[in-house]
Amino acid sequence: MRAFLVMACLGAFVPAVSGAAEPAGKALFDEFCAECHAPGHGHPGTQRLGWSRGEANAVLEKRKDLSAGYVRAIVRRGLFEMPPFRPSEITDQELAQLSAYLAGKRR
Repeated sequence: MRAFLVMACLGAFVPAVSGAAEPAGKALFDEFCAECHAPGHGHPGTQRLGWSRGEANAVLEKRKDLSAGYVRAIVRRGLFEMPPFRPSEITDQELAQLSAYLAGKRR
């Protein structure tokens, strides 16, 4: 029983193997951005983008028009209701990975 509990707890910390490694930028998006910008209801950033840019551009991970430079600028400066993120909140290295991830999404 104890071994089962240990394995169950470890399972929460070991990512599922799906054949392809998840990009570092995806994990950063999930950590810093998904609360407001994930798809679906209850995400104010997605809702605001839907109103201002149209539903086709509401979900950041599905957009094809984002450049890494634009993402970095918006994250550092903020835009409308989105507050700026300081380097003490998301480092320049993390921001580079995040912006490369969002700029590279081509779904």
